[in-house]
Amino acid sequence: METKTSESSVAPDNRTAEEEPSDGLMEYNTKLDPAAPPGAFIEPMPQEWTEITTEFFDCVKELQLGELIHDNMFGLFEAMSAIEMMDPKMDAGMCCNKEATPLTFQTAVETNCIKLVNLSAPEAIGIIDAVFSCTVSWLEGHSMAQTVLTCLYLHYPQKIEDRSLKAFACAILKMLSLIRNFIMWARVYEEEDFQLSTYGYDLCKDLTEAKACNMLKSAEEDLVKKAKDTEDEKEREAINALICRLKFTRLLLQCLVALYPEKNVSPTKTEMIDIVKTLNGALELTQLIEKTIELGTQPEPGSDTPNSMGFSMMVNQRLLPPTFPRYTRIKDRSVCIQYLAEFIQRLKHACKIVHCHDFHSALNFFMDFCKKFSPCLLSRSILQTLYFPGHCVVFGTKKLTEVLKESAKAFIAPPVLLPDNPLFTNPAACNCVDSFFAYNEHIFSVLFELRGYNRARQRDKLAYELSSFANLQDEAERVDAYLHSLSMKHENPRQHLACFGTWVLYHCLRSMSFFLLSGLELELYSVHEYLYIFWYLYQFIFGWIVSALTRADAFLMEQDNIPEPKGSAKGNQKKPKVKKRKGKSDGKEIIFNQAMQNMCGGYYKALGGFIGEDRIPEPLAMFDNEKVRFEHRFAPFAALSTPPPMGYSDFKLMKSYLLKSPPEELYASAAKHFHEARSLLESYPNPDEEWHEIVKVAKMNFVMMNLLASGLNRQSKTQPEFDFSYHRYFPIIKQKK
Repeated sequence: METKTSESSVAPDNRTAEEEPSDGLMEYNTKLDPAAPPGAFIEPMPQEWTEITTEFFDCVKELQLGELIHDNMFGLFEAMSAIEMMDPKMDAGMCCNKEATPLTFQTAVETNCIKLVNLSAPEAIGIIDAVFSCTVSWLEGHSMAQTVLTCLYLHYPQKIEDRSLKAFACAILKMLSLIRNFIMWARVYEEEDFQLSTYGYDLCKDLTEAKACNMLKSAEEDLVKKAKDTEDEKEREAINALICRLKFTRLLLQCLVALYPEKNVSPTKTEMIDIVKTLNGALELTQLIEKTIELGTQPEPGSDTPNSMGFSMMVNQRLLPPTFPRYTRIKDRSVCIQYLAEFIQRLKHACKIVHCHDFHSALNFFMDFCKKFSPCLLSRSILQTLYFPGHCVVFGTKKLTEVLKESAKAFIAPPVLLPDNPLFTNPAACNCVDSFFAYNEHIFSVLFELRGYNRARQRDKLAYELSSFANLQDEAERVDAYLHSLSMKHENPRQHLACFGTWVLYHCLRSMSFFLLSGLELELYSVHEYLYIFWYLYQFIFGWIVSALTRADAFLMEQDNIPEPKGSAKGNQKKPKVKKRKGKSDGKEIIFNQAMQNMCGGYYKALGGFIGEDRIPEPLAMFDNEKVRFEHRFAPFAALSTPPPMGYSDFKLMKSYLLKSPPEELYASAAKHFHEARSLLESYPNPDEEWHEIVKVAKMNFVMMNLLASGLNRQSKTQPEFDFSYHRYFPIIKQKK
């Protein structure tokens, strides 16, 4: 290990310990002629090295444990950016003494380290399984150069003479290209999620996906004939296992090709049915592949190489950028096959987006998809691509502005969007509404885009998106006021008060609730912060959501019951019986949000009881400022005018009122809230799976609160434990032993 000037901070890729001093820390000096004129060519003097090892370690002794040296020219940023030379994990030019000369495809062929023809079935299975493992590692954020492209067979697939391995290599390269195109199309990834660079490899761009599938099909047929002619049972089993892997690759490639939007149009429902059938076939094959992993060649014990033949972990080391090389450990084969099986399950569910024709149901689908499956980047990107194949249309037929109009009409039925209303044919009103939706279309499209990012990024980006809702609310109020003034000029006017404003408010409130609840899922809050988080959700967010939904349902009922004007053609005719409009799934959403409000109320009251009994430790006063923490947690809400942001003074006032009540009364009140939430969710027929999870949490918390209210389990005064293993937002309250 040595220190040098910045000109030689990164050593050559092929240096060895003999070429440079490595016994201690050396200081590099260069002597220059001080009399030389500026700009003159100066011949470099011979290098001189000064031993500084002793001085360095003497200085280190003066530092206490955890202390760092800080200088004006060397701070924390420079310390984190420094390269510790000759360290395998920090120095990109270090060869690690594992491969003095990295093995390339040409050298491997010349030295007979890889076989291009007459591969046995176990050898082919081992290579294929290792490539699957590398592909999954690449999807989880590692570079292609350190994962998939460490397989030497993928560098020159056209030189492979074995038909099975050649077909697989070509198909995998086409699959990598498709995956990369999906992720680039969706644009919902961050640097930590995925690395796009192909490091100059063309990924068989001259070969079509159809040709690759045909090559796999032909190789399968040859292996089927070979299996029939084989008498050895073990060899036949290995050949059948190889056929399963080739067929799985072909089916998965066919599905990705079918899902990729052609001419900015997503697959039709009929095409989706065929895609799901193909995915089911691939899913069945994953079980057979997992059972036959041991039939293939395995990696050497203690080695980072995913397979004993055909891989070189250092082959692309010179292609890596001059930054810290990320250490890459290829995943275990069985884990990767399970990953692929779960990916296919997520893909099957994503195909159901074709059944969501309105904005509200599609947005719910995106949110449920993220909550239920914890999807990978690829499945999230495919879902984004299916719904927005051209970034501006939905299913290639309806513009997003039309979908938004239908959503507002289904939510609250603004008179201007009803054909039987005079405003529907008023040019001024129509232009006003069209301009409103066209100008704010991007705000609603971002709500879909957000669901494509990972959970942490969703929350970060939503905080910025909430500032856009402030302007959107102002515009909605002006549109409502203008339309109301136009409607009052007609006979028998229908009021147009706060229709678009209520619709915008509803989506704003949903975003606010998701922002706060996702902090619980990501474990961003300390236990002593739970009180004002659940207070805000209970007292304001969910209360406002229920109010908005109730207002929208009441307005829908008014629109249905408005009589036809006397003397009109419609009024003189006998009105046919029509099915009455039902508001938002028969009140299902209202019931759910009422239950959520009661759940938050239960936690709020329970936390008040715990704080009253000093069972939740507070941070030391010298390190704590509750007002700063409060304002930081709710800072994204400050720009909104509706609902008005609640300040720290409001919380302090409510907290003082809460803590005046005895703890046993607060526990009893919390039990009532949990019981009410349970009753609401159980009253609705055919509840969702998430409802069952919340009911289970509510039951257990109800029992615990009743025990605490009766005086049991309160003698020890132990800290409560909040278990989030049953639900991501609502923990089960337990007593620490």
